Amino acid sequence: MCSTLPQAVGANLNPAARAIFDWILASDLVQGDLLPVEQELAEQFTMARGTVREAIRELRALGIVEVRRGLGTYVGTASIDAIRPSLVFRSLKSPTGGDRFRDLAGMRELIEVRALLECSLVAEVTGTLSPQTGQRLMELASRMDGASSHAEDDRSFHQLLYSGVSNALATELIDVFWDAFHCAQDRIPSAPAVSATSQQHLLIAQCVMGDDPNASRQAMWHHFDDIRSRLALAHRAAR
Repeated sequence: MCSTLPQAVGANLNPAARAIFDWILASDLVQGDLLPVEQELAEQFTMARGTVREAIRELRALGIVEVRRGLGTYVGTASIDAIRPSLVFRSLKSPTGGDRFRDLAGMRELIEVRALLECSLVAEVTGTLSPQTGQRLMELASRMDGASSHAEDDRSFHQLLYSGVSNALATELIDVFWDAFHCAQDRIPSAPAVSATSQQHLLIAQCVMGDDPNASRQAMWHHFDDIRSRLALAHRAAR
């Protein structure tokens, strides 16, 4: 296992947090392992206790460690939830400069990344879903005809579609992308009739219950055509 944090990543941590992180890696600690108490860490790394406390606070914010009141500090899950706000913010307001919030450049980039990811995953799950899952997907897609429940049904559809995928990071990223997209909804031109969205999802459900991964991939790719067009309109309006 790599025993040190790459320099490019480590630059985002203060020296104390980096030292503790490197030690966790070098010690082969895993999720749920108990870390030494604050005083022991201070002695081990020749730091003031306040410095250790600040380092633990930083690592906790990243999900690398978990502080359980009255029990101690443990190696955390490093869930993507820890960086969810940053990813959502980047999609809405890219740090590369310019008025990218207004023209939604970050969101356009996010949609393309999400499309590539989902096209890969949907091909993977094609032909593997149970009849019960397929029926539930069809029900969710049909319910998208009703605007009142469209957003949550859309989210549930994609979560169910990939519920059997072993790559947890991929499915968590898709959920983050969904959050970012809906944060930007009021800045994106209105969607077409919800019936079109329903038909797109019904086609995806039908394809994944078949045995042609390419058909599923194409259905998923074209499912993003509408949002691509709407984001392009927002981009032109911002110029």
